[in-house]
Amino acid sequence: MSYRPSLSEFFEPVNYSTSSTDYVYLRNVEEARKTVKYPEYLAKTEKDEIGKYRRFDNPGHAARDRGNFGDPKFRNIFPEGIEKYNHFDITPDLGTEIDDESFQLSQLSDAAKDDFALFLEQRGLAVFRQQDFRDKGPKFAKEFGEYFGRLHIHPVSYSAAGYPELFTTFRNAGTKERYEKVYADTTQSYGWHSDVSFEKYPSSFSIFVALEAPPSGGDTVFIDLREAYRRLSPTIQKFFETLTVIHSNVYQNKFAAHNGQPARVSGDLYTKHPLVRVHPVTKEKSLFFSRGFIQRVEGVKKQESDFILNFLVEHVTSNPEFQVRALHKGGDSRSVIAWDNRFLLHTATLDFLRHTTGNRHHFRITVLGERPYNDVIGDGDGNKEEESGTLTPPGSD
Repeated sequence: MSYRPSLSEFFEPVNYSTSSTDYVYLRNVEEARKTVKYPEYLAKTEKDEIGKYRRFDNPGHAARDRGNFGDPKFRNIFPEGIEKYNHFDITPDLGTEIDDESFQLSQLSDAAKDDFALFLEQRGLAVFRQQDFRDKGPKFAKEFGEYFGRLHIHPVSYSAAGYPELFTTFRNAGTKERYEKVYADTTQSYGWHSDVSFEKYPSSFSIFVALEAPPSGGDTVFIDLREAYRRLSPTIQKFFETLTVIHSNVYQNKFAAHNGQPARVSGDLYTKHPLVRVHPVTKEKSLFFSRGFIQRVEGVKKQESDFILNFLVEHVTSNPEFQVRALHKGGDSRSVIAWDNRFLLHTATLDFLRHTTGNRHHFRITVLGERPYNDVIGDGDGNKEEESGTLTPPGSD
């Protein structure tokens, strides 16, 4: 069976006119701003921003990663132990939730932020409730993220006004008519991905701040790619460690252009990354299977690439034993969800569309990481130029 990159099916002529896409991009941002509680976090791309930004380099991040400087016992972030706070592990291997107003991310010292980085790198996912983070303003959010590294500017997203580093996701309030429109020609709206894996230096951390959310639903689901790697036989693990995979934002750009969304960073990016990567701090291996952006396996025939990628779709995305669901809890839970993109996939869910709800509105801080590498591909400080990096798009010579 042929492997199809995400969103590519929309651009087939037979599907082009029947698929609904305006649930992602608004037709009138200014009108929507009148309905949201935090209008400063919903801004369109202005004319003077179009094509303004360039691709992002981030050499040496593996050595600078703040998790390197965290206390393995987390004495800076949890001086009296995490037991002081109302918390639970979402699963034994992945994810921890802290629901305690006395713990505030906004109050962390630099040493505690280092512990926070290491905590994310070990637990993968952290969910915080009752946070004041959303009320600190865009300047605070940007500066908080910059402590962990260079921030990404998304090519085709909405953002906070004057702060393109703060990526905004938004779904309109509405009634059950949304359901009929979104699912008129499809049975699904999820999209598994690791944030901006098409970049030469993909994301390390994402910090996702809830501004408004439905009373229930609209949650984010995660997949642990460390465990997906562990489940493979040693023979397949070693084989996969030799493979590089081509990631691209080409269809994301097409999708945005179709909806009239201009690009802050122009052009399609094709980038090679190893299929298996090593975490620079924990040294754990994981698959790096960013379903939303992977186009094909390099160096093998098309049918062979399809075979490998289709196997990975089945293996990675269909096993509930290494998936967790981070609940947004809507209402006024004041949730902040943070994760390590280097070994997690995630997707939003639109399971609330059959009901009348308010807006689903969040912003995301996206920290750039190192160039992915492993023991076979790369030198420990990011891949060698001959092994990975930006490619010339096919047919552009």
